[in-house]
This record gives sequence, structure tokens and C-alpha cells, in this order.
Amino acid sequence: MVSIEAKRDFLNRYKLQQARIKRLNEQSKLNIDRKSFYESEILKAKRIRDAIEDGIERIGDETETEILAQKYLCGKSLEETAEILNYSKRQIERLHLKALEH
Repeated sequence: MVSIEAKRDFLNRYKLQQARIKRLNEQSKLNIDRKSFYESEILKAKRIRDAIEDGIERIGDETETEILAQKYLCGKSLEETAEILNYSKRQIERLHLKALEH
């Protein structure tokens, strides 16, 4: 069984992959001779990003899915997510942990 901490670490990689894709796109424009290398690395980063998105969508519970999407894909805090979804911060914290368990 995968720990909640490992799941958080995996989900936190989303923003890193987004930044990596952007950087690699910029580098590929500057270094035309290494374009195929950059395209390969971009593809790897996109696969990781897509795996994270797919994992979140597979949760099954609409509210839990949205909480994870807001936090890990959109970069919102749990407090901001609570406001968006019209829940208390404490309830969002409970649902967030429940979603990570799934």
C-alpha cells in the first residue's frame, strides 16, 4: 500500500512538470541542434503530468476529485478550495485526506 505522503509527493510533481515543459520548450527554441532531445524530455514530462491528471480523475467521488484538482493541478490552498466549493476549511481538510486514501 502506498503511503499518503508518497501520494502527496506524486501529486506535487504536477506543477514541477508544468514548469519543466515550459523550460524545455524555451530551450528547444534556443538550441535547435538539440531539438529532438528536448522533445523527448517534454514527452516524458507530459506523460507524468497526464498520469497525475488521470489518477485524480479515477478517484470517483466528484468532490474529492475537485479538491485534488484545485490543490495539485491549479495550485490552490485548501482554504481557497474551501471557499471555491463553499465548504468549511476543516471539512475540506477531512475530504482531502479521504481523497488521498483513495
